[in-house]
This record gives sequence, structure tokens and C-alpha cells, in this order.
Amino acid sequence: MSSSASACLIAVKYLLVATTWVLFSDYLLTLVVLEPELQLQLQTYKGMAFVLITTAVLFFTARHQLRGRRQQELALRKNDERFNLALAGGNDGVWDWDLVDDAFYLSARCRELLGITAERPEGIAQQWLEYLHPDDKEPLRAAFIAHLRGKTERLELTYRVVGQHADLVWVQVSGQAVRNQQGRAVRLVGILRDISEQVRREQRLLQAGVMFDCTSEGMLICDAEQNIIDVNNAFCQITGYQPVDVIGRSPNLLASGRHDTEFYRRMWQQIMATGRWSGEIWNRRKDGEIYPQWQNIIAVKDHMGTLTHYVAVFADISMIKRSQQEIDYLAHHDPLTKLPNRLLFNERLNTAIVRASRHITTLGLIFIDLDRFKGINDSLGHSLGDEMLQRVAERVQQVCEDADTLSRLSGDEFALLVERPVGFDDLSKLAERIQQLLLEPFELNGQLIHMTASIGLSLFPSDGNDGAELLKNADSAVSLAKSRGRNSYAFYTQELTEQARRRMNLETELHLALQQHQLRVYYQLQKDLRSGQWIGMEALVRWEHPEHGVIPPDEFLPVARHAGLMGEIDEFVLHQACAQMRQWLDAGYPLRTMAVNMSGYWMERGDVLSSARSALANSNLDAHYLELEVTEDEVMHYGDLSVSLLDQLSELGVRLAIDDFGTGYSSLLRLKRMPVNKLKIDRGFISDLPGSESDSAMARTIIGLGKSLQLATIAEGIETQAQEDLLREFGCDAGQGYLYNQPLPAVEVEKILMAVEL
Repeated sequence: MSSSASACLIAVKYLLVATTWVLFSDYLLTLVVLEPELQLQLQTYKGMAFVLITTAVLFFTARHQLRGRRQQELALRKNDERFNLALAGGNDGVWDWDLVDDAFYLSARCRELLGITAERPEGIAQQWLEYLHPDDKEPLRAAFIAHLRGKTERLELTYRVVGQHADLVWVQVSGQAVRNQQGRAVRLVGILRDISEQVRREQRLLQAGVMFDCTSEGMLICDAEQNIIDVNNAFCQITGYQPVDVIGRSPNLLASGRHDTEFYRRMWQQIMATGRWSGEIWNRRKDGEIYPQWQNIIAVKDHMGTLTHYVAVFADISMIKRSQQEIDYLAHHDPLTKLPNRLLFNERLNTAIVRASRHITTLGLIFIDLDRFKGINDSLGHSLGDEMLQRVAERVQQVCEDADTLSRLSGDEFALLVERPVGFDDLSKLAERIQQLLLEPFELNGQLIHMTASIGLSLFPSDGNDGAELLKNADSAVSLAKSRGRNSYAFYTQELTEQARRRMNLETELHLALQQHQLRVYYQLQKDLRSGQWIGMEALVRWEHPEHGVIPPDEFLPVARHAGLMGEIDEFVLHQACAQMRQWLDAGYPLRTMAVNMSGYWMERGDVLSSARSALANSNLDAHYLELEVTEDEVMHYGDLSVSLLDQLSELGVRLAIDDFGTGYSSLLRLKRMPVNKLKIDRGFISDLPGSESDSAMARTIIGLGKSLQLATIAEGIETQAQEDLLREFGCDAGQGYLYNQPLPAVEVEKILMAVEL
């Protein structure tokens, strides 16, 4: 009902009520009151009562209507406020187009999005069209016409607006037409939304998708449980796997097996800590080939910080590796002989010197200069000269061991790095062998060519402290060899040359010494530092040469090692020492042990166990009197072999001692497992006592270690009473040295033992 009809109805009702009231009340007055004067007076009162009653009714009715209207207005205002807040929260604008009156309403947000500044409605449409992107005007017009004609249920379209600052804004318009009873559109109402960021995200996703499929780098995506959910084309090309082979599986199927658990633990630790990892890793292709790749792994988290995915991007670097290897090879090798060139040789030489210095060992350098090679080049040509160099390199390589390095330094000069403990006699033998190999004629182009070489020899550390000095001195030795008529070799100094020749002579004479029984066993007493009693002996070999007198062991024992005679010498000393110990025990001397050195050569190549059994049986000596000493370095060098051998000797009843303790690189864990009875402190820690604080600390430490491991300790090289007193104070159990006696023959030692008895 319209407002006019409602008002008319109220007025008619009021008229009927008022008329009825007036007529009925007048009729009652005529019946009740007869005097006109009184009747007039009552009529006045009745009129006033009517006014009051109707006024009260109007007041309450009006108040009720106003309250209802106020509540409706408040509800409408709240609804309008909610609507505006919802639009503001969604960053959307509202538009309303009255098609009948051609009135266009745009909210403030719509004006902002469309770049419209006009306040008057008639200017809005013109500005909107000006800012509309030219390419979108016609599609937008066609979409509006189609919707107005009822061809689409809703109006949904996206277009571009050029903003005031020439920036492009993507907007999405959503709306619907309001139609009359005839179905004609009379009004369009809808929402306008800025979707620029959404469009940019979609474009980035589209670009990422294109990159994912087109990049040359392999990519795989895993979920939070590390199951593969997608791979790109490059992944399939690099690994040989197809998506159906890997999706749903763990990346572990690509593992090569070259990396240990610790490698992967550190990798995942970094990913968890920083969200990414980059590095080189070796994986396996589907055909089983192992290849290197450079890989980046990124942990992806959502806006809540929850891990959702892992993305791995990798490149196959096998070609790069091969190229690097080829470049490195060309940079470090002679292209003619394929030998290391001077650069690589110097690197290996310097590295070998550092290693030899750390392990306190030697190494050798052989400088080879071909004699009269220039004449071959001049007469036969450079092509045959190059072939000669190749043949020479092949022959010299025959003398090389795995650790050695043969290099072509330049022209006709070669150098051989002998990276193993060597002496003068070793280098002499190698030089002689090289000369023998070169003496055999070379057949070049049907001709027999004879070639000789002058060879220079130098040793580290005696002939130089660094690679350059060692190489220079070996080159100088070549000049000395050439001055002697070529086809010869020489050491850096004449003294060394003579020493090498002497060692060669010693080797020959040492064979005769063993045959003619020139070797003798000397003995050095061992003293209990607490009681002062003689408790044992150490057996030491000496060579009594018929012409040169007594030759010290440090001169002939290295020769014996290189000549392969150490096993025979060790056997001789062991049997002599056991027999002598038996005699002294039978004579009543209260000795506890006879110490015999057990060389590394004997451990490696000899049957120590059967030799010990034989010596003990032949001398009728109980096993606990025999104490075999092995150096700390040899124990570590032979590893498990030495531990097994010591276990067997311990089961036999033989006592065992570690000699030169403190000079090597012992593993305390291995030392703990070995059946050792005694530690022998090296004389190097005793000689400067009591003045050296560092040696005092070292001796005290070794003694404390021995006590912790329940091992006896004995110090060798005691020469003064002050040294003995200090070692006794430290808790050392026993000692030996020149303070008590030099190594002496058995007869002389007996005199000392008898003097104690007397």
C-alpha cells in the first residue's frame, strides 16, 4: 500500500470515531440533563475531554511511529556501514547504472581504480572511456551489449585501465542487470576489483611453468615427505628417467653410493638451518652411469612458515669436469711423452718434501741428461728425435714404482722423483739400472742408435731443504758426471759419491761377513731405578771387520736392509742372545729379561714366531726371559699385521716392548689393544735432561701414560746421575745408557755382573 492510501485510511477511521463520539455524547446529554444552561456547560467539558483524549492518542501513536522509524534508520545505517566496510576490506568498489534515467554512480574506490576525478555524473562516462586501454574498448562494449540483451546471466569481464601515472591497472568488473516485468534491463549494479597483483602472479606462474619445461637444468619438486611430485623435461634428458618412473618415489633412487651418511647428514642439517643447500654431488642415471652435478635444493614454506615442498635444480657438470681434466692435463703434462712437465713435477716435489719433513724421512732426486742428443736431432731430424725421447721415457719408466714421478723437464732433460725412504746406495742402483736400460740400442727408421745419459743424484734433506735447491743440486751433479766422460752418474758432492761407493762395497763385504761369522753380539745393562739392581740386557749387533775394525750399526744396518740381509742378522742376534741369557742364568745372575730388537723387515718377510720358538728351544730358555722390541713407527706402519704377530708372540709367553716411544704417531686405541709389557722412552727425550722443560714434560707424560696402561717404562740413553735421579723422581721403572756401560762383549759384561756379586 502506498503512503497516500495509508494516510487516507487513517483519516477516515479518525473521522468515523470522532463523529460517533460527538453524536453519541450529545444524545446522552439530552437524556440526562434538561436545563439548557447546564447542558451547555457539560457540552464544553465534553469537548475539552475529547481534545485531551485525542491528543494523548496522537502523542502515543506519533511516538510509536517515530521510534520504529528511528530503529529502521539505525538498522539501515548499520547495514550500510557493514557493506562499506566489507567493500573496503575487500578493496572493491561499487557501481550502479540507472539505465532509465542514465544516472551513473561510482563509489570512491571505483573512481580511484578508474582514475576518474569528475564530480558531476555526466563527466564520469567520458573520463572512464579516456582511461580505458584501447585494445579493451570494443570487447568491453560487446560484453555489455550481450548482457543487456540477456545473452549472459552475469556480467564478468577483465580489462585494463591506464592510470594517471601511466601505469597499467588490471580491473575485474562483476555485475548483473535488474530487469522489469517485460525483461528489459532498467539497471546495472556490480563490483569493481583491482586484480593487477593477481594478474602479475599468474604471469609469473606462467613464466615459471615455461621455464620449468624449457630450461636446460634439471628440476624436481618433492612434497614435505620428500616424495617426488613433478619433474621437468631436462630432468628426464639428464637422468634418463621418465616422470612415470619417479613420481611418487624418493630422490634416493638417484643416489650414486659415492657419498657417505655424514655427507647427507650435513646437507640436510644446512637445509633445515638455512632453507637451502648448494654443492657438487654425484648421482646415478637410469642406465647406471655415475655422473657429477651441481645441485641447489630449496625448502619452500607457506605464509604460516610450514614446510610444504622441496625444489631441487641441478646441472650435469660431467662435460665441465672432463674439460677441466683435459685442461689440467695439458697444463701439467708434456704433450710428446705424456709425462708430467716441470710445473707438475715441482708441485709434486715440494709436496713430497713437506711430507718427508713431517715424517722425518728421506727422498731422492735423479736428474737425467741425454748425452749428445742434439747430434741426433741435427742428423736424423726432429721427428725421429721426438720418437727417441718417447722411447727413452718408456725405458726409464721401467725403474719407477707407483709413488715415483718421472718428468720431462725440457728438451733432453728428465727428472725422477723417488718418493720413498732411500739412501745413497738406492739411488746408485737406480742410476746404474737406468744406464743399463739406455745402453741397449734404439732402432729408429731402420737405424740402430746408441744413447747414453749423464745422471745427477741428490738427496733430501742432506742436499737441499726445498724443491728448487734439490733440483739445482741434482743438475750440478749432472755437470760433474759429464766432466768424468759422460755415461756416468755422480752425487751432488764428491763426499757423497764416495760414501755411496763405500756403501756399495759394504753390501758386498756384508755378505762375506755373514759367511765368515764377523758379526758379534754386544750387550748393554738395564738397571732397576728403584732397587739399583741389574735386571736385564739389551742385545746389540756389531760388525768386527778384519781391516776396518768395528763398524757401527748405523752404518751397516741400512745397507743390510736394502740388501735384504736384515732377516738373517735378526736370526743370528736372537739365537746368540737367548743362548747367552741361558748361560748367565745358569751362572746365577739375577737377570729378568734379554731384550732383542725386532726389525720391520723381519716382521714383514721373516717368520718371527717360528724363529722365537726355535731360539728358545735351542737355548732351553723360558719364553718370559725373552723381550722383543719393535719401534713405534713400525708398529703403526704394519698395522693389523703387527697386532696379530704381537698377539701370537704374547701367547707364546714372550715379553714385548715398544722402542723409541714418543717419536712416532701411535694410536692410543691400538696401543691399548696390543699385548705390550713395556714402553721404552727414546734417548732424544733424555739427553737434555734435567735442563729442558719440554723434554721433562714429555718424559713425565710417557711415564704417566705407561702407568695408566699398566706398562713398565724404561729410559735409554742415560748418561748422567742427574738424569737418573730425575727419572726416578718421575716414577720411571728402569734405565740403560753410558752411565752404566757402553755396549760390551759378553765377557766384559760378566765382569760388571761379578763385581756386583762380590
